Amino acid sequence: MAAKYHYDKTVETLSHNELKALQWAKLEPLLHHVYKTNDFYRRHWDAAGVDLSKVTSFEAFSSLIPTVEKADFLADQTAHPPQGTRLSNEIGPADRLEYYTTSGTSGQGSEIHIQTIRETAEMVKMYSYGFTWAGLKPGDLAVMTLPLTMMAGGRVEYDGGLGFGLTTLPIGNYEAKQKLSLIERFKPKVLYGSTTYFMHLAAVAETDVKESSIEVMLTGLEGGSIPYIERLEEVWGAKAFDRFGSAQMRSDHMFTCERGFGTVEEPGVLHNIDPYAILEVLNLESGQQVSNGEYGEIIITSLYHQDVPLIRCQMRDGGIFRSGSSCSCGREMDGLQVCSIGRTDDVKKIKGVNVYPQALDKTVFAITEVDEYVVRLTSSSSQADIATVTAMLKSEIDDSQGDRVRDQLVKDLHQNLGIHFEVIIGPVERSDYKTKRWIDERDR
Repeated sequence: MAAKYHYDKTVETLSHNELKALQWAKLEPLLHHVYKTNDFYRRHWDAAGVDLSKVTSFEAFSSLIPTVEKADFLADQTAHPPQGTRLSNEIGPADRLEYYTTSGTSGQGSEIHIQTIRETAEMVKMYSYGFTWAGLKPGDLAVMTLPLTMMAGGRVEYDGGLGFGLTTLPIGNYEAKQKLSLIERFKPKVLYGSTTYFMHLAAVAETDVKESSIEVMLTGLEGGSIPYIERLEEVWGAKAFDRFGSAQMRSDHMFTCERGFGTVEEPGVLHNIDPYAILEVLNLESGQQVSNGEYGEIIITSLYHQDVPLIRCQMRDGGIFRSGSSCSCGREMDGLQVCSIGRTDDVKKIKGVNVYPQALDKTVFAITEVDEYVVRLTSSSSQADIATVTAMLKSEIDDSQGDRVRDQLVKDLHQNLGIHFEVIIGPVERSDYKTKRWIDERDR
């Protein structure tokens, strides 16, 4: 499938080598600018003995420039409250700033991330690629189902939509039934928010959402298997397009092309917007860049944040790397395979077996009667692991099917994951933001 839509055809038809040259032309002066103007990175690099005169290639950049991560940002905030020292000393008192916080659900505390209006303007250009590839045009009507709060999720997507020219209605702070009422009233083309929440809206709707005006779903914020996405598309009668970003980046910077999620046999690709961000995907043991089709940890560098930089941020997320031109759309931007992204520290050790949440997702949602699920890990009196899946059936499925679905799940989970799960058919609480499917209450 050749590319059908272009936001910037000149960039999107560059060769892989030309894209790398473009990145380097931005990166090299950026490093020197950051060292000169940013206290945080200057201290960090001096402590690692960095000599920028030796950073003359991407290989040297990866080997000589140390990574940063959440713990570094939190330590900086603690030492220099409230936001730390990551703001350029060139920012003036009249510069408008956008403040974002993280949820702090990891237990390490809430980070503060900031960007200037100059950086926000560049962010909009990245979103414009994703919107264009999804077949959208300025003036299209979208509803933003994420709440607008201090967190980046919701606000950056909303700003990206407005900057591109979408007429974006901020309905995220309303209850689900009111959101559905507003969708019926304003008849938007685009549903814009988090992946699993779209299924929740369909589940609580009193009418068939396939009959609604929605043609495009812009998913994101959380993982999901391709079978789950196929069900979501069937329920809404709309095509789904995905995105990936982070609060640290203060934006999404990877988007699916016209192919969307693709198929189980040929998954789609989240294309990194290479002129604005450098994507490294590194082997967890060697620290070297992985090859096409291999799994590794995601390291991100922003090429447009000069006022509040992000240089080699270790995301603690991993995914399957897809090199330029690996997608049938022909674009040579690097990226990640859809539905392959998850926390590198998210693997669950259950009964001595490594269980990956993505694998459990794929197994559960392959059973079409299941609407949502949650896993609870507990300990027996002898300290053995007990893994219990509570699966909620779709509203239209008769309760009499519960025993059959439960038995099928027990069989499939054991066959695919190698351990026994207790399975309960029952209600599951839903979230307006990210779905939390794992609860670990083991005595350890």
